[in-house]
Amino acid sequence: QSVRNYIFIENLFERFFPFQKKTNKMRQREKIIVALRKQRSKFVDSFALQSDERRLVRQYLKMSAGDAQEKFKQWSIAKRDRIKLYYLDGKNRLRTDTETIMSKFREKSSNARARWRLSATGRWNRLLSNTRRRRDRIRGRFQSIAALYSRYSITINEPFRKSWFTLEGYPLVSKDPYTGRFVNPWNSESTNGFKRIDEVWKWKKTRMIGFPEVSPANASTVKSLFGFEKNKEAMKQDAHVPTIGKIKLNWIGHATNLIQFSDQFTVLTDPMFSNKASPFQWFQQTEFFGVPRWTPPSLRIDDLGKIDVVVISHDHYDHLDLGSVKELNEKEKVQFWAVPLGIKDWLITNIGIKEESIIELEWWQRVKFVKVTQGSNTLLRVENIQSIIHDSDRSYIEDSMESDNNELNVTCAPAQHWCSRSPFDRNTRLWCSWAIQAQLKKNEEMMDCIPLNFYFAGDTGYPENFPLHRQIGDLLGPFDLAAIPIGAYKPRFFMKDSHCDPKEAVKIHKDIRSNRSVAIHWGTFPLANEPFEEPPTVLRQEVKDDDNEFVAVQHG
Repeated sequence: QSVRNYIFIENLFERFFPFQKKTNKMRQREKIIVALRKQRSKFVDSFALQSDERRLVRQYLKMSAGDAQEKFKQWSIAKRDRIKLYYLDGKNRLRTDTETIMSKFREKSSNARARWRLSATGRWNRLLSNTRRRRDRIRGRFQSIAALYSRYSITINEPFRKSWFTLEGYPLVSKDPYTGRFVNPWNSESTNGFKRIDEVWKWKKTRMIGFPEVSPANASTVKSLFGFEKNKEAMKQDAHVPTIGKIKLNWIGHATNLIQFSDQFTVLTDPMFSNKASPFQWFQQTEFFGVPRWTPPSLRIDDLGKIDVVVISHDHYDHLDLGSVKELNEKEKVQFWAVPLGIKDWLITNIGIKEESIIELEWWQRVKFVKVTQGSNTLLRVENIQSIIHDSDRSYIEDSMESDNNELNVTCAPAQHWCSRSPFDRNTRLWCSWAIQAQLKKNEEMMDCIPLNFYFAGDTGYPENFPLHRQIGDLLGPFDLAAIPIGAYKPRFFMKDSHCDPKEAVKIHKDIRSNRSVAIHWGTFPLANEPFEEPPTVLRQEVKDDDNEFVAVQHG
């Protein structure tokens, strides 16, 4: 009766106050009511069993003794089964209820942990972002203050990463993190060689319509430029005569130069002796799959002697020619090849050059070649390869001056260019320029042991927003002689990022601190829209008073 009263009061309370929120006390009362209801159901069941027992006893009194005993036995068995079934059912219900409660508890706890983890992660990310903002604001203030007092302030407007530069600001070999291709770290997008179709058509249209028909250089053209025309046979004979104690450069054509360091070392740059800069030597007089040659090379491969080192700047067809490299290898003219990253595999796969004769370098790496005399034989061997960006004191020069052997230090330096031999391998190989220093031991003809320093610019643009060539001059210069390109620069909207014009070539000459420079990469292949005689003419106008420091010479 008390349970009924309690339930009646609770139901009445909920009926008159239906919108009131349940408190913990009310939930506790509900649990008590549920427990009382369960207890009441058990009491009713036991009461029913007792009433059945009394009813059966009354029936047994009317039966005979045997029937009563048999009936009582059946009833006791049925009672036992009912009690067993009742408790077994209760046990199963208890197990089911327990498992349900535990599963709900686990679900709630996992959800609670997930919510806590999510909120904690959100709080941590907000803390980190706020910290980064504060750090960037503070760093920006310091950088703006430092820029006021620094000597050079450089602004890079294209995507770059800190890992692309050293702490001192020297550019390192850099790759686009998304494509995995090499980039110029100071201008990673505009100088990667990719051009829009409208830009290509704009250039090709002017080349097809307004490009002057210029024939290969004849005697009158050369004489008007240089005042004389040198005899070709005399030039061939003179090419093999070294100048003791000095650097001698023989311009074979385009970017191919024969460099002699006194009478000890001979270096060949970017060998190109074919009649066409193209993957195929078809239709050699037309611009079909390539560019025909204006001026033949002053020396053929058969005219060359033994070459100690060949340096290659990049893989374009006018600098890395398959036929020329194959012929040099077949005739065993070259002892070592120095190339930037990626070209070693190309030389091994396409030419079959021995792996041990190829030295592959990245920017700011230097390899030392030592010439050793053993009896009547003179051998050239590789000493070591090391980086020089942390070698600002240039102690390697002092070590070379103390050596008893003739040494040749070949350093791979940066350049602003790009690479491609097909539409699918653009910038998968590196490009570079080369700084070559010969350290010759004293002898009867040379009383002093002075290093001879040469710079080969290869193919390069002039970055106006970054002091690239000034860094090369500071770290590897000054140079006794340099070979700098002055051609293939028109139209400027198309060629500016890849090729420097004569005015920019003069800036490079001054930045690298070269005593004398020779103009290359002009008058050999009609790669661009300028006439044959324009580059050396403009160069003379730019150098003016210092016309002996930077000169354009004839082929050969």
